[in-house]
Order: sequence, then C-alpha cells, then structure tokens
Amino acid sequence: MFKFFVVFLLSIVFTSFSGASILKEKVKNIIGTNDYRIHNSLINLLFQDENKYIVNGNIRYYKFFKTLQENGLLKLRLDKPSDIEIEFKSKNNNFKAYKILNDTMQVLGYRYFFTKSMKVPQQENLDWTIIYKAEYMLNHVMFLKELAKNRSKILNVTNNGSNKWTYEIDFKNAELTNAVKIDKNEKVKFQKPLRAYMLKVTETKSLQVISRKLNHWFPHIVFFDKNLKVLKVIKKNRIYKGLKVKTPNDTRYIKITDMYNLINIKRGLSIIVR
Repeated sequence: MFKFFVVFLLSIVFTSFSGASILKEKVKNIIGTNDYRIHNSLINLLFQDENKYIVNGNIRYYKFFKTLQENGLLKLRLDKPSDIEIEFKSKNNNFKAYKILNDTMQVLGYRYFFTKSMKVPQQENLDWTIIYKAEYMLNHVMFLKELAKNRSKILNVTNNGSNKWTYEIDFKNAELTNAVKIDKNEKVKFQKPLRAYMLKVTETKSLQVISRKLNHWFPHIVFFDKNLKVLKVIKKNRIYKGLKVKTPNDTRYIKITDMYNLINIKRGLSIIVR
C-alpha cells in the first residue's frame, strides 16, 4: 500500500514538473532567453497553474499567447520594416490547409506575402513557407482566434529566431467558415459578390444557378470533396442566363464565380441544390 502511494505521488510530481517544464521552455523559446531571464518572476506568477495552459500534454496556444500579449511579454513591433518568414506544416488535408491558411492571412490584412517554398512530402501533408515585409510580427492571438473559427487545431508554435516562425497545425476536422451552407431544395439569393461564392452542401445531386437581369455571367464552377480536392471544373466562354448541372459524387463544397471578372455578376446569383 505504501509502495503504491509513493508511486502515485511521484507520478503527480513528475506530471506537474513536466507540465511546468514544457510551459517554461515554450515561453523561453517564444520571447527569447534574455527577456525570459528579465521577467522570470512575472512568468512564474502567470504560469504557476500549468493546468490552465496544458491539456493532455498539449499547450493551449491561444490562451498561452493571449497571456503573454496581455502582460507585455510578446513584442510585436520591430525596430524597422523587416522580412518575416512563417512556415506552416500540416499532416493532413493539404488542399484545405492551404485554403484556410491563405484565407486567414487575407482576413487579417496580410495580403502582400509571397511563397518562398511549398512542399507536399506526402500525399496529405503540406509544408508551406511564406515571407512578407512589415514593421510588426504576426499577431499570434488574432491568427489563432481566426484559425479556431475553422476548427483548426494548433499542435506547436516555434520561434526559430531572426523573425522566423513555424506553425504545426492539424486540419483533420477543419471546416470552411466562409462557405454558405445550403440545404436540399433550398433557393438562396446571393447579392453582389466581393469574392467567389463558396457553398457547403451534403448529398446533392444537381446544382442550378440563375443569373439576374443585366448580368453577363461567364460560368466558372468548381466542385470539391470534403478535403477540398477538386472533383470537377466547369468553364463556359459565353454568357449564360442560367445553368443546371449534375454534381459529382462526394461533393461537399462548390465555388461559383465568373471566368473573367466579378463585375459580370454584380447583381448577384440565385442558387438551388437538389
């Protein structure tokens, strides 16, 4: 009985020590060794209850970064405009991962970045590195909050030094939040588009699109499966007042736009799925 109690007590101590070590090492990596040493007392106070920040051995990165930022430990402003490099790694759903990441950067105002490299080491993996010049680092709190809307799970965030960061993200259960869900036999009237219409559907067999009066719609429709793999593309090089097509099996997302310019459908489209 005594032996069991000792083992149990040691396991609790080890787990607590391990959690604290993970947090402290991560704080040190994110803010830098020098700032970690300067603010050590504050850091110990903020992260004394590691259970708030670690669940099943995984850091809750949104809460983690929010605490750092709210307490002035996360420096976002740089001394001068500099190149910022971010590597995104995903172990699944590379098409969906790219779409969500690209959309998230756009939503947060990071529109002027370019791709340094893009690798697909395995069929479902994605390793995408981008670079942009700015006076501020990526706002991790806002970025993570936006990703959470898509049910993306952050596995790890690493500061590689020299304004270089790595994000490891799980997109297995991720969804496109900007996709409009349409039920069977439902007619939805879309107004003037600011970007391509993105629809979310289930078990649909056909799609009907009705163009409004005075539009000049040159159809461009893309069907995707649940992982955003392209199933079928339709392009028409003449004006259509309406179009009805069969949807491929396993269709979960549909993108509808104009081949040339959204101004051609500025009066909107009506869409029915069956």
